[in-house]
Amino acid sequence: MRTFLAFVLIFCMSSISAAAEIEGREMRLPAKEREVKVIQFRAAGDAPRPAALILHGAGGLDRRIDRYKGYAAAIAASGIDAYLVYYYSSRDNESGGGMFEQRYPAWARLVGDIATYLTAQKDSNGRVGLIGFSNGGILAPGAAGLEPKINAAVVYYGGEPWPLNPMPTRYPPLLILHGDADAVIPVEAGQELAARARKMGGAVDLVIYPKEVHGFGFNLDEPNSADALARTVTFLKKELLAP
Repeated sequence: MRTFLAFVLIFCMSSISAAAEIEGREMRLPAKEREVKVIQFRAAGDAPRPAALILHGAGGLDRRIDRYKGYAAAIAASGIDAYLVYYYSSRDNESGGGMFEQRYPAWARLVGDIATYLTAQKDSNGRVGLIGFSNGGILAPGAAGLEPKINAAVVYYGGEPWPLNPMPTRYPPLLILHGDADAVIPVEAGQELAARARKMGGAVDLVIYPKEVHGFGFNLDEPNSADALARTVTFLKKELLAP
């Protein structure tokens, strides 16, 4: 255990140091519904490489943009292009109650469209993963279940894609990260997603952090958040850099 914790500490210190030199670049990517604003954090080098789409929670990206940018830069420092995805439209931002359930299927298709576009680019190795936080952690398994070109998904305190009807019949490999003191999306939601994916024959790694509450994933100077980031990078490298 001490050896692993030491690895996490060294990993996070080196990732944060490298990430400080990576700046985001705003661009727009095509999807059937509309062009989508993203912020790209490009990994170093010219070799073909995978991409990870980062899906925000209910408050949108701009509410915590500095934390999202720091997280995306850390992913890029590991050799994976990271994209912060503004999957809300301006109309979505103005909508009232029920927006998540109503717009979820369109968002899932939009994320799939972006993934398909990125895998076709000349600097891509043909593989893409998702990282979803909170509501984005409910969107990620739904989008990944619908789009076969998505090769893996990391779910931070999310759950099953309940707004989809019918539900997905497959999932790519999943890494599910949840705190057992989460009062917003209870840990049972992550456990239910893991159980459903395993029942379908999917590969699932479920990690439950004692005493952690909703939103712990952005506190990269804290041990559990650092551990979650290290696990995310290890998981994505395994799934997206595979031959």
